[in-house]
Amino acid sequence: MSTLSQRITLKMLRYFHQVAQCQQFSQAAEQLNITKSPLSAQIKELEHALGVVLFERDTRNVRLTTAGKQLNQECERIFDVLETSLNRVTQSAREEQATLNLGLMSSIFWAGFGDALHQLQQANPSLTLNLLELSPEKQKQALMQHQIDIGLVRFADTTQIAPLQARSLYQEKMVVALPAQHPLASRKQLSLQELRDTEFVMLRQENSASTALIRQHCQQAGFEMTILQEVVEPNTLLAVISTRGLLSIVPASYANLVWPHVHFVALKETIRADICALYTKASHSLTNTLLNQLSQALQKG
Repeated sequence: MSTLSQRITLKMLRYFHQVAQCQQFSQAAEQLNITKSPLSAQIKELEHALGVVLFERDTRNVRLTTAGKQLNQECERIFDVLETSLNRVTQSAREEQATLNLGLMSSIFWAGFGDALHQLQQANPSLTLNLLELSPEKQKQALMQHQIDIGLVRFADTTQIAPLQARSLYQEKMVVALPAQHPLASRKQLSLQELRDTEFVMLRQENSASTALIRQHCQQAGFEMTILQEVVEPNTLLAVISTRGLLSIVPASYANLVWPHVHFVALKETIRADICALYTKASHSLTNTLLNQLSQALQKG
């Protein structure tokens, strides 16, 4: 180990990074739950060890120097590597203890996931399953950081996910959800073209890629969707359909949740809404076995 790396502690780097984020010593000290004096001392010691000036200081704020900007980038890499490494240790412990962290969205329970989960637990009585409700994007982050072992998302969230891997567990299509009193509610099937002049409520695009996928299909059908409202939760989406008279395009399993005054109609075009598993190449040793069992249980349901 070099003399420089022996002199520079992780505490110094965390303190520096906090000041860099806040651009104020007082605010950084408050967030670190310390006073300004030890914070300033750590920064000065870090600058002395590196032989560089990290901040340009004035009476109120600080700005990163060129060296400071470089160190800030390096800190982010260091903390990311450290977090990932520590999470790998906990993942290894989970494997040894037969524990698996499963990320999921609440809407998958409408596709029979509750029964499938029960069958999975019955087949593996010594396995401890920790269920963590996370948005698809949060699941991807948690997988990369080894905080969860498997993520369960919709098909739209399986594109451009390298180095993660994906596998379809349950095939499902999108349908049209609309108010029961809507003129189109009596139809057995609708095409996207017939929806071009309607107004939609959709899931927020930051939380689910399904909305972007549906928009792409509408564009291919020759029109842009008019989205009046975006929501986070599927329950809220169905409530908006019922009360505001807006339409939506949703996974067919949403129909399993009985909601007053909301009707579901088949969509002529195929827009995939499969429930898919996300996992890493170096995943939990039980991953493949459990995914096979989960897929079989979902298909039976």
